[in-house]
Formats: sequence, structure tokens, C-alpha cells
Amino acid sequence: MKRLRFALLGALAALLSTGVPASAITYGQPDDGEHPYVGFMIFFDPNAAGWFSCSGTLLSSTVFLTAGHCTFDIGNDGEAVDSSGGTDVWVTFEATEVLEGFPPRNPADPYPARAAWLEANSDYTRGTAFPSPHYDNFADFPMNFDVGVVVLDDDAPVSSFGELAPIGTAEQLAKQAKSRNTALIESVGYGIQSIQPKPMDVETRYKSTSRIVAVNGRASKEGNLHTLNNPSPIGGTGGSCFGDSGGPLFVNNTNDVVAVVSYGFSATCHGADYSWRVDTQGSYDFILPFLD
Repeated sequence: MKRLRFALLGALAALLSTGVPASAITYGQPDDGEHPYVGFMIFFDPNAAGWFSCSGTLLSSTVFLTAGHCTFDIGNDGEAVDSSGGTDVWVTFEATEVLEGFPPRNPADPYPARAAWLEANSDYTRGTAFPSPHYDNFADFPMNFDVGVVVLDDDAPVSSFGELAPIGTAEQLAKQAKSRNTALIESVGYGIQSIQPKPMDVETRYKSTSRIVAVNGRASKEGNLHTLNNPSPIGGTGGSCFGDSGGPLFVNNTNDVVAVVSYGFSATCHGADYSWRVDTQGSYDFILPFLD
């Protein structure tokens, strides 16, 4: 999840000991229209009195797949509600500069001006957020169940969609490769493209490839897919960072979603990325009823 520049990073620092929710594609390149069903979402959390952003994948005209921590504790007209069912969330599928003209933060009352701007912006569609009922804000780390859905109020202006990868796809990818280090997946999302050596932060849809490191490692065995975030000639072109949370990990060169970006341990978005798998029966049981 990308803590926008107009929000403080205190909550992010509190998560460093277990993992930082991620947010944007590192390195990589502009998506250039390849994944029009990958969108940018922005939401208001009244408990943190702040606005935050994530990425996600449209699975149908109204069902937007993202991370659990991107759908948890979202407000309703600026007020706190239960952890599920918040409506202070908006989604757009514009490809670039999706926050151009967004009002500056008002520390005394951060909600009204920005909510009004989003409501008046025809590029954005409001929705209702539902985290997995098993998601509990990383309380049972690494068994996080970090998957969520936003049901849009109106049909998205998109004619193609992502699809859930068949159950067990991650294992199949690792098994078919000569080694797991040659099993590539593709990440797509919005946000920070690099922190070091030169920061780059544009709210634009980017894509990159990464290699699968483990599907049954110490941190990945409970449902997280471990991928690499160090570009190399054989290891892919990048990974995820602050702003890509909830964004898809596709089977490379397909629209099949294997996982959604969840967290990483590096404050500079290097090393390892972890994404919650959606190619499992547990994730299917949560997501499919929304599609029905």
C-alpha cells in the first residue's frame, strides 16, 4: 500500500518488524495499455485520518481484486465503520497521472475536499470494500489472508478483465521451470518506481517481471508467494514497492492472476517481495461468490 506523499509514514514504520505493505512497481516500464483492467484505488481510513492508495485487478465489470489491507477499516463518509463494508474507496483505470489536481491535505479535516474531488471526477468509480473474513491486519503473520475485493457501484469503463489462475498454478510454474529462479511472473501497478539511487514517484501504471523464489519457504508456506525484487538478465526486470499493494502477479504474458502484492521487508523496495496467493481453494472460496 502506498502511503501518499500527503500522508505521514508513521503507520508504515510500525510495520517494519514484520513487513511493510508494498505499493509500486520498481524499475520496469510503462504498461502502455497492455493491462487496461489493472486499476488504481484510493481510500480513506478514518482510524488513521489519512488517504492511502493501492492497485488491483478488475475480474468483472464491477468486481475489483486487491489486498486485504487495502480494504480493511475503510470509512463511510469519513466515519469509522466495521472492518468490512466501507465505502470511502474510489477506483480508476486511467493509465497515468491519476491524482493530477488532487486537493492538498487539510490536517484539520482531511476528508471533505478530497472526497468531493473524487465524487466529481468522472474517471473514478466509488465502491464498497470487503477484506477476506480471515484477514486480521497481519495479526497472524505470515498467515495473513491478505486478499480483498471492492465491489464497484457502476460498471467500469473496461471491456477486458483479469482471471483467477487455476488452483495450484504457482507450484506448476515452479515445477515446469528448470529452477524456481527461472519461473517469471509479471507485476503491474501504480506508484513509486524507485527509491534509490534516485526517487521516482508518478501515479502511472507500470509493469515488470520477477522470478519466483519459493512457494513453500519459511514465509511463503502459509499462502505467500516469494518473488525477487533485484533486476537481472535472468531474474526479471523489477518488483513491487509502496503503491503496488493489491496489484496482480500474472502468469507472464497472460491475464491469469496468481497472487496479489502484500508486503516486503525492505524500506527501499529491494530483495524479496511477498504476495498473497489467489490460486488456492481458500482464496477461491472468498472471491468466487462476488463473481457469482
